[in-house]
Amino acid sequence: MSMSIKKDNRLAWGVSLLVFGCLFLFKQIQIIPAEFESYIFDFKNYPLILGVIFLLCHSNKNIGIVLLVVGLLFRLSDIIHYTKHISDFIWPVLLILAGAIMVFGKKK
Repeated sequence: MSMSIKKDNRLAWGVSLLVFGCLFLFKQIQIIPAEFESYIFDFKNYPLILGVIFLLCHSNKNIGIVLLVVGLLFRLSDIIHYTKHISDFIWPVLLILAGAIMVFGKKK
């Protein structure tokens, strides 16, 4: 392993430990509101959090991408539930975008 990869691994894992350590400390001293606690400390979110950290701190982005994909797969049922009725919003959003482009777009 090259020195750069070792340094990246050390940085990414160090930041991960700092983030999770701070989150658990905040939970213990009850800084985090109870309604957010169930989201933050849900096992399904850990790969998502780690994926973001690895994307930001590691030069090899593959690790972060794999962790994000795993996290999204864990959350797939939630994603499907929240986007079930997204088609109801497509036309209004497209109309708003078209209007915004016409109003704020480049003038010829």
